[in-house]
Parts: sequence; C-alpha cells; structure tokens
Amino acid sequence: MMKKGIWIPIVVLIALGGGVAMAFALNGSDDIALTDDFTSSFLDPEVETDDGFHYFQSEKNNFSMWFPAGYYIEDDPVRYESKDHFEFLNIYEEETTTSKDRGYTGYIQLTYENNVSEHEAKIQLQILLEDLGFNDQYEELQTENATIYYGSSYYTLEGKRGVTYDPATHSANQYFALVQSHDAKEFITVDYRILCDDYESCEVNNERESRFFDTLIQSIRFQK
Repeated sequence: MMKKGIWIPIVVLIALGGGVAMAFALNGSDDIALTDDFTSSFLDPEVETDDGFHYFQSEKNNFSMWFPAGYYIEDDPVRYESKDHFEFLNIYEEETTTSKDRGYTGYIQLTYENNVSEHEAKIQLQILLEDLGFNDQYEELQTENATIYYGSSYYTLEGKRGVTYDPATHSANQYFALVQSHDAKEFITVDYRILCDDYESCEVNNERESRFFDTLIQSIRFQK
C-alpha cells in the first residue's frame, strides 16, 4: 500500500491549484448551478470562492464546500437524501458546448456521515479502494481542517471485463476521497467519475481533472 503523509495549510494548497479558477469559470447567467432552483437553494453568492465555484452549505448544515459551476444536484429521493446524521448527493455536470468539445462530463457522488468511529471510516476507505482505486494505492493529506485520504485510477472495459489501471501510466477517469474530521466523528466520501460522451474512451485532461478534484475535496469544511 502506498501511503504518503504531509501537512500544508489549505490556503497554500488552493494557491498551488493555480489555474483551476479560470479553467472552470462559466458565465453566471448560463450556469445551471445558479439557474436550477434546487441547486441554487444551497448556494450563497455572498461568500467568496475562486472563479468557477460557488459556496455550498448542506441542508442540515453538516458541512460546506466549494460547489463547481456547471453542475447541478439531482432532486430525486433516490439520488438525494438529507438527515441530521447522513446526507447523500448526486451531482451532475450539465452537457454544454464546452463539455461536448471536451468529449466528456463529470459526475460526483458525495456522502456525509457523523457519529461514526474510526473503524467505520477505515471500512469506507477500503470500499473506496476496492471500487475506485488501483492496488490499494492512496495518499494522505493533513490540513488544518481535516485528514484527507485520496487517490485515482483508470477504469475501462476490455471485452466484457472491467479492468483498472495505474493512474501513473493512464490518465485517471475516476477519483475518490475520504475527508475525515480531526476528532474522527465525521467523514465525507467523494466519488468523482469522468463519463465519456461515446461511452467508450476519450482523451482526459489529467492535470485539469486532478486540480479540479483537489480543489473540491480541500474546500470541504465540517460545521458541527
């Protein structure tokens, strides 16, 4: 198992993300995050974020994060759930001219849980590794707000069999993270997948997607 631990203030990490801001900037009037009534109800335009993101507060005030422009939350009881100790969101990127030119769209699944144990968090991390990782590889990052376990892999179908490859040799098309509060009583799992328009394969901008995912998970704050 590859494991690397470092501690860097969140402000520095976001700064290192650099060009992510302009890369994801959209015209506000065309941004589905703002025009979709359900999605926009969670956003606060008064709170400053990088361009291309909006400030998001969960329904039960369990957590906040930077919500990506161009994405919307599915308002469906099967795909959205909000309780005091559990929240579940499916977040989709809208198909636009830009995404069509790129050849793919993004999909994010996020789950929040509190009143949990460290053992439960370890089980969830193992599930993420089995579903989205490569050979149990992940990295560990300590920030002032949380401990983040994260990784990525490239998944494809070869015949009828699903095969996972090392992201060091193939551009990743799936990313995962477990963001855990320092008291280990809360955690959030994030599953980010890249969906090719032709449902087969497409050329992924690895640097862009990696920075996007890093910015997303590093922006998460626990509120309780």
